[in-house]
Amino acid sequence: MTEYKAHNLVNLEGPDLENAIKNDFGISVTGAEKVFKGCNSQVYNAKIGEQVVFILINKDQRVFDAEVLGYKIFKKQGIPVPEIIAYKTNPSSIGQPTMIMSSAKGIAMNESDSSTEQKDILYERLGGLLGKINETKLEGFGKLIVKNENLCGEFKDWNSYWESNKNHYIKGITFMLENGFITEQEAQKTKEVFEEVSSIKIEGSSLLHRDMHQGHFFVKGNDITGIIDLGELMAGDPRLDIAVALFFLNEREQLFFKKGYGKLSDDPMINKYLLIILIDKVVLEFKVRQNPDQKLIDKFHTILKLI
Repeated sequence: MTEYKAHNLVNLEGPDLENAIKNDFGISVTGAEKVFKGCNSQVYNAKIGEQVVFILINKDQRVFDAEVLGYKIFKKQGIPVPEIIAYKTNPSSIGQPTMIMSSAKGIAMNESDSSTEQKDILYERLGGLLGKINETKLEGFGKLIVKNENLCGEFKDWNSYWESNKNHYIKGITFMLENGFITEQEAQKTKEVFEEVSSIKIEGSSLLHRDMHQGHFFVKGNDITGIIDLGELMAGDPRLDIAVALFFLNEREQLFFKKGYGKLSDDPMINKYLLIILIDKVVLEFKVRQNPDQKLIDKFHTILKLI
C-alpha cells in the first residue's frame, strides 16, 4: 500500500484526494472537485461509480461528531436525509476528520422550477419538518457536543449561551450605529431586545437545524426529498430556529411555512430573535462587500418597528 503524508487541509486537490480516500477508506472515487473552501472546512463532489457523493473535511471533529448523530436522529424521525457512507475522525492520509455522504435526492429548492402552487405545498411541508426536528429534546443549550454518544448543548441554560455571545452582539450593534445604519435610539432599543432575549427562561432545549434556507432542502414535485448541512445544529429555543427559517422566506412563503409549523410560529419572540439574526447578517455583508444590502437594513428597521 502506498504511504501518504497527512495533507494540509487547504492544499488537498483532485487526484491527491482520490488517492487519499482510497488509502483511508478503501473507496474508489473519481472526478473529485472542490466546491467549497473555508478556514476550517472543505467540500468536494465526486463519484463512486455512477453515484454522486460529497466529501467533507473539517478541522473540528466536534462538528462532524454532532452532524453524524444529527443525521441519525433525523433519519429515525422519518426526515429525508442523505446517507453517511463513511466517516473517520483521523484518517491517516488526509489527516483531518473526513465524512463521505451520498448526494440528496431531487434538486435544491433554490434551483428548482416549482410552480407557485407547488411552492405553497413545499413551504408548508418544510414548516412541518422543522417542527418535527424541534420535537427532539436535548440536555444543555447552545453549540452541540457529544457526551456518552448523545447530543447535548455545552451550556447549562439558555441565558448562559446568550451571555457568552453578549460582546459579539454589542459590537455588532455599535458597528451599525457607527456606520449610520441605526440611530442612538434604535441602538438602545436593540440592546434592550438583546437583554430580553438573553433573559428568557427555557425549561428544556430542542434540537435546532439553525440554517434552513432554500439551498439546504431538496425537492421533487410536491415532496421534500432531502434536508442537508447539519453543521449549525444547536440545542435551544425552537423559536430561534423558526426565526432563522423565516429570514430566508418572502411573505407568501412565510405564510405557508407557518401553516405547516403550527401555532408557535406566530409567537412574538420570533421577531426579537430575527432582529438579533439581522445584526449578524448586516455586519457580515459589510465585511464581505464593504456595502451591505439596503434590503437588510430596511428589514432590520421593519422588524424593529414591529417589536
